[in-house]
Amino acid sequence: MRFYQLALKYLSRKKAKTFLLFFILVLVNTMILSTSMILRATNESMDSMQAKTNSKVVAEITDTENMITDAEVNQIENMKNITAINRVGQYDIFPSNFMPITGNTSSGEDNSKVVLLSYDDLEKDSPFSDLQYKLTAGDYIQQDKKGAVIHTSLANQNGLEIGDTLELDTGSGQTVSVPIIGLFKSSGNMEDKQPAETAAVNRMENQIFIDNGSCSDLFKDTGFYKLVVYTDKPENMSALSSDIQNVLGNHVEVSTSDTLYEQMFAPLEQISRVATLMLVFTLLAGTIVVSLLLCMWMRTRQKEMAIFMSLGKTKGELVLQVLCESAIVFFLSVLVSSLIGDSIHTVLQSMIFSSGISNTDLTVLLGIKDIGALVGLGSILVSIALCVSIFPTLKANPKDILAKMEG
Repeated sequence: MRFYQLALKYLSRKKAKTFLLFFILVLVNTMILSTSMILRATNESMDSMQAKTNSKVVAEITDTENMITDAEVNQIENMKNITAINRVGQYDIFPSNFMPITGNTSSGEDNSKVVLLSYDDLEKDSPFSDLQYKLTAGDYIQQDKKGAVIHTSLANQNGLEIGDTLELDTGSGQTVSVPIIGLFKSSGNMEDKQPAETAAVNRMENQIFIDNGSCSDLFKDTGFYKLVVYTDKPENMSALSSDIQNVLGNHVEVSTSDTLYEQMFAPLEQISRVATLMLVFTLLAGTIVVSLLLCMWMRTRQKEMAIFMSLGKTKGELVLQVLCESAIVFFLSVLVSSLIGDSIHTVLQSMIFSSGISNTDLTVLLGIKDIGALVGLGSILVSIALCVSIFPTLKANPKDILAKMEG
């Protein structure tokens, strides 16, 4: 009979032992599968979280004589793991087709100017993201949305609305026309708390937010006072901030902001460590238990195997038979464990959320990678157990085994 036929007959004859091995393997495989699902879910959640936490390096000038230049920005943009850059500029400028709001009677330039604030993305790193201001109509300035966002009071005083054009003048003959795309006001009516004698250039109603493209048409190569660099690798923030500091020099103060990432990462990392320890313990305990079980199994089969070898069966054929027996039981246990894993994924996810993880998109589901990990790790476990259990029998002489059994 072929080795696989002998394997099937042995398993059908030793139903109790087969069921015991099957039951233990189901328990071990279910533990391996559960920890694998948790590890994969936490790792995927941490990977996706890195790009969503808006971790950033903020560079701000300490000397107005040394602004951040376009050349420096381009150099930083080419660094690894940079997802976005928000350039921020600030300038005083003369209005051409509208009048600033002021209660001051001074005839000085500051009472005739407005302040221009340029952004790549107004929704981030601005008074709007800090909730000091709120958009009342229109859109924010973004990469694909160019224009100006002005105060509602400034618009009302000058009869301006979204879609109209602002004309701005540097005072040296350089002008630009920008469409109005949004209106804003302060969140706490801070406009009313300003002193009446405040010069026009210092009043919040006269703050005009504009895209950097339009701003560069007015101020050629004047640079930016602030640069915000976003990264999808928060764990490398220290190295990134050092690289940015090296590019910008000592006239710029560099800081990092990854508080949200740290808050979300810490509990996930803790769960990942616990799951890894559980996986290691399961593999060690499973190897020991299965090895002991197979060793006990082999002790009762020594006479049978010695007879087979005396009848001409090679040790290789006997190894194949035992391997086939274990493989059949193992893959049946993998099938059952996979069904169990698919049914308990909601329980595993509830366990994770009960540990304090609630602000992530972590989802525990059975995947092909989990089953692949189970087959790989389980095969190693069973192979080690088989080697430990069958080696003494194969090493011994069949005659010695038979003599010992008969004696």
